[in-house]
Amino acid sequence: MLEAIDVWKRYDWSRGWVLRGVNLCAGAGGGVLIVGPNGSGKTTLLRILVGLTRPSRGRVLVEGQPPSLPGARRFVGVVLHHSLLYDELTVRENLEYYARLYGVEGYEPEGDEVVEVLGLHRYLDTRAGELSFGWKKRANIARALLHRPRALVIDEPFTGLDDEASESLSSLLESLLRRGVAVVATSPQRGVADALPGFRVYRIESGRLVPVE
Repeated sequence: MLEAIDVWKRYDWSRGWVLRGVNLCAGAGGGVLIVGPNGSGKTTLLRILVGLTRPSRGRVLVEGQPPSLPGARRFVGVVLHHSLLYDELTVRENLEYYARLYGVEGYEPEGDEVVEVLGLHRYLDTRAGELSFGWKKRANIARALLHRPRALVIDEPFTGLDDEASESLSSLLESLLRRGVAVVATSPQRGVADALPGFRVYRIESGRLVPVE
């Protein structure tokens, strides 16, 4: 489903490697949580997995294809720290735009299960630029899932969410696993694993991915 094979990455030859020989596989219905402090390479790895950054060595496959190919990108939903919503558009307009972009016919936000679970229905007609960080994050999660991807890559999923939203998101991620979606998430705190039962946990140490028992 989503696989990194001997991935190495460095940005500046004078500063050494950010990632060193990372191997990772998230199959259908598999959850992976990557923990590590800020600057450890978590976000870099996610960006490589979804084709936004090229590895210096190694390769990534999404359904057997390089992630940079348009066909492969349709298999993956992406939520990173920066929002992909257009601030001047309402949440409804953003979701409808991305639905057209992904070729999702007959999409209506009111009928979207993710919109309902995350409580977004009350903000559908609010401009994205007027949302708080937490509500904008919920809208980005809905955007990432509206085309029913086979894999979800999400950076620090619970950052900026209140307790109610965190519980809703935790239940949503569990539901995605049951439906066969692969999920790769990151966190600076290992304790997040308690909210993600069934996830395999790894930590990044000096650029290497180490399983956490």
